Amino acid sequence: MTPLAAIVPAAGFSSRMGRLKPLLPLGETTVLGRVVGLFRSAGVERIIVVTGNRGDEVAGAAREAGAQAVHNPDFARGMYSSILAGARALPVDAEGFFVLPADIPLVRRETVLRLMHSFGLERPAIVYPRFRDERGHPPLIGRELLPDILAHDGEGGLRAVLERHQRDAHDLDVADSAILRDIDGPEDYEAALADAGRGYPTPEECAQLWALSGGTGHVMRHCRAVARVAEALCAALNARNPAYPLDMDLVRSAALVHDIGKGTRRHEEAGAELLLDHGFPDAAGIVRVHFDLDLADDAPVAEREVVFLADKLVRCDRPVALDDRYLEKMAMHADEPGAVPAIRGRLERARKMLARFDREMGVPAEQLAREALA
Repeated sequence: MTPLAAIVPAAGFSSRMGRLKPLLPLGETTVLGRVVGLFRSAGVERIIVVTGNRGDEVAGAAREAGAQAVHNPDFARGMYSSILAGARALPVDAEGFFVLPADIPLVRRETVLRLMHSFGLERPAIVYPRFRDERGHPPLIGRELLPDILAHDGEGGLRAVLERHQRDAHDLDVADSAILRDIDGPEDYEAALADAGRGYPTPEECAQLWALSGGTGHVMRHCRAVARVAEALCAALNARNPAYPLDMDLVRSAALVHDIGKGTRRHEEAGAELLLDHGFPDAAGIVRVHFDLDLADDAPVAEREVVFLADKLVRCDRPVALDDRYLEKMAMHADEPGAVPAIRGRLERARKMLARFDREMGVPAEQLAREALA
């Protein structure tokens, strides 16, 4: 593995936040702990946290998280002074280094791993993560740029240096909107708290996943239709059981990408693996079982059952009766040995699921599907 390091500027005043951002709680750790943990989980062992404002506190948190702390006495001069302090502390054997400010804490581990793979494969001067045509953090910078970085007067920041090497840069498209999201003020922090444990893609990330996978238009239209039906089923279930609501956002997300592996053998497995590769385990778990699913009588209905049934009530992008969908499959595969009994078994399990939903919602699921796609 190519030896890499990371520079984490954490020296600022946090003036717009009103509280020291690196030490704010986030999930089971802090904002800074999350960033350090990100790199450690990806195998980056040399992590340099650059301190400034309240340096002793931040340094202690950095060391506790497993990073090296380097103080920048000139931190009041701005971010570039912290990048210089970190660059001077880089290990001599580091072939490249990430730069990720401490207030961009939600970047996914899988994004860092993809950047590392691209850097090792192509060895460009810089690898930028890019989300929907916009570059974000952390760039992965080759060691050969260090002389230019150290000699720069700070005008225009790090970007000015990197732009001089544009011809040797590579953009890596990722399905990770967090590369563009920093914690600037209280609203950003509240959003980060809500998003810290999210294991499924946002609608924008779903669109990026489809762009990366090269999905066809009719499959994407089907997924959007399934998402509308799934939302209707989820809303009906939640209305009858408001004390224990299902996660509508998870349902919508998984439905939007449930057929992203279409065109491959065992497309549900292929789709789930793609989602895991991009850091979305919750959606992957639903996609993996959407083709065929059985629910025990004493087991509660969950998000995966919602997506499963919604998929069975949509043909292309129009509503279909559940029996009709499976009977069509039987006719299509009538000449294949063993196919019809297998499809009949899936039909019986789907009928059982449909009856369960009808009872729990108090309204026929097929009716809701027709209304959702009217």
